Amino acid sequence: MKSLSRADRRQIGVQSVEIAGRLLKTLAQLEGPQTLKDLSAAAALSPAKAHRYLVSLIREGLIEQSVIDGRYDFGGAARVIGRAAINRLDIMRIGAPLLIELRNTLQQTVFLGVWGNEGPTVLYWLDVPRPVSVIIRPGSILPLLTSALGLICAAYLPPDLTKKRIAKEIAEHKRSGLDFPVKSLEAAAKKLADVRARGFSVVRGDLIRGIDAMAVPVLDFKNDLVAVLAAVGPSRSIDVSSNGKPIRELKLAAKKFVALIG
Repeated sequence: MKSLSRADRRQIGVQSVEIAGRLLKTLAQLEGPQTLKDLSAAAALSPAKAHRYLVSLIREGLIEQSVIDGRYDFGGAARVIGRAAINRLDIMRIGAPLLIELRNTLQQTVFLGVWGNEGPTVLYWLDVPRPVSVIIRPGSILPLLTSALGLICAAYLPPDLTKKRIAKEIAEHKRSGLDFPVKSLEAAAKKLADVRARGFSVVRGDLIRGIDAMAVPVLDFKNDLVAVLAAVGPSRSIDVSSNGKPIRELKLAAKKFVALIG
């Protein structure tokens, strides 16, 4: 029997990985655990060949076989890899080009925000030349009830993450004696329900006098909040109406964001 060259053995090894990868991707595209017959057919492999690869994938924890009906599904190692891939998703890499496009289209200051350890956090900020700049920069922590970013976080995150902060902000507003738009937990609940119904948030000088802002959520396939896109500008120069250009462009950018996340 003719021995294989080193190059041939290396090529066979690559092909083996490709076939294993094909099985994993095929399983991901199918709904639920699969029989050997159905999985091999969907992957365009013979059952015998598919079985050999499945045995190795089971040994590596990437696939598991039910002891009840013999069907195949993802194993613990595959779930760990999936979680790691999601956690390493580069929000900045995806969001930065979209923000550049938004700023150029709207000619307004725009930014990308996320929910951080300290609350609603500005992650990336793109300004436009103005006589007076808005003094908010990357790393800034914004309030929940008086910022467009905060309202989106409060509206779309699980209440357990935000309810204490909301109560604290309302109490601080009452102690300050100043006039704020949200004066009670009931008013906050109504405000956040309105944000969800409209699909965007708006503040008119609530955080900085003379500065209006609006924001939209970026929601993944599970409707979990991934990021927030926002536009900011002087009250007389930015259209914050529900059918205005800024809202339309922000929502379009959010759809592009979701598509890029996959």
